[in-house]
Parts: sequence; C-alpha cells; structure tokens
Amino acid sequence: MEPKELEPFPPSTLVNSSRWWSKDTVAIVTGANRGIGYAIVKRLAELGLTVILTARDSERGFKASETLRSQGLNVQFSRLDVSDAASIEAFVSWFRENFAGLNILKNCILKLSILISAEIESTFTDKSVTVLAI
Repeated sequence: MEPKELEPFPPSTLVNSSRWWSKDTVAIVTGANRGIGYAIVKRLAELGLTVILTARDSERGFKASETLRSQGLNVQFSRLDVSDAASIEAFVSWFRENFAGLNILKNCILKLSILISAEIESTFTDKSVTVLAI
C-alpha cells in the first residue's frame, strides 16, 4: 500500500474562531530576517497583528520587513543584537517610545529570553506578555 499524501490545512482552519488579537496586538520576533523567524513574522502579520521583526544585520532585517510591508502587512523593523548590551538597550528604548505594550515575544534566539522580556515586562507590568514556544 502506498502512503497517502497529506494535504496542508487551509489557513482558516488553523485559527481558532474566538479571535483575541487585533492590529493593536504587538508581537516581537527575534532573529527574524530569514527562516522560521521570518515565517512566524509573516503569519502573525497575516493574522492582523502588529509585528516587530528584529535582526542583527540592519540591511537584511530592513529588506525582510520591506518585503512583508510590500505585501500589505503591518511589520516594522528594529535592529537587535542580543550579544550586545548597547543594542538591547537601544531596542528597549525604541520599543518604549513607539508602543504602549507588548503582547507576544517569540524568541528565535535563545539568549534573548531573559534579557528582553525582563526589560520590557518591567516597563509594562500591567500588560500580559506571552512568550511563544515552537
């Protein structure tokens, strides 16, 4: 017997009908200029969230965000190198100036977990922060 080929789920079946997010829901995805991080940014933005794409390389990160924005998606770019304290501080400062709170933090870079979420959570203590694990 030949194995049966599975068909992918249509996007609408992957989303629960009780939608809790909106364009005001803010997600940060680290290490997102390519690969899984990029795919996560794209999907969250397709679902209508405001997504911040971060990357160490400014040129690549900006290009990735522009590609998604050209598709009508609400994606912003900010440079972030998690191995550089000054970069983390600059990112957190930029985030605080531009957003009222953080709803989702997806770490595609393991080192970032504690560094960024602790900084941002300390600023927005009344907001819930969801760290996605994939």
